[in-house]
Amino acid sequence: TVFVNSIALEFDPHTSYYAPQEKDRFDTLYLQTENNQLQEVLELDKTTSYSTVGAKIMLDKNSPYLNSVVINKGSNVGIKLGMPVLNKGNLVGRIVEVNYISSRILLLNDLNSKIPAVISPSGEQAILSGVGKKNPTLEYLPDGFQNVDDLTVYTSGKDGVLFPGISIGKIIRNEDDESDEGRIRVKLFSDPTQVLYVN
Repeated sequence: TVFVNSIALEFDPHTSYYAPQEKDRFDTLYLQTENNQLQEVLELDKTTSYSTVGAKIMLDKNSPYLNSVVINKGSNVGIKLGMPVLNKGNLVGRIVEVNYISSRILLLNDLNSKIPAVISPSGEQAILSGVGKKNPTLEYLPDGFQNVDDLTVYTSGKDGVLFPGISIGKIIRNEDDESDEGRIRVKLFSDPTQVLYVN
């Protein structure tokens, strides 16, 4: 018994046999990282003019073309269908299903995602469409659209659901990419695959 207890002091089966002091160090680093992410959520709550609800992603339902996540907040805190979902002040998706204590977010890169958008500074209107890949595309652009440097995409608010002026991303210049078939892609300001906390 003494021999077994002495081994238990040196190795912890819950941390791949690290000694207890190493486990404490890793736990502390993880908590610091999570704390930093929560601070960003709270900072947005303070600076935005809209009322927001901070939430954590509990379940990731990603597949090659369908990208949605489940959060730990629902109708019990005022979440409603169609609400915009932000990460660090940038749009990452919208609420498409609401339960009492959870909700589902359709991410911008989902095949079914369509968001009315406006391009700044030129003012052209378009639809941001998810294509199942990391970077969504812009559709229904006006004839003669010029893809120049430093174009930013925002929500236009034309659907009457999302607020106008929520930042989405920057247009990518990819004239050399023949596989893209001339599509105009948008690099999102907040990568949906890296999001843990949302507002």
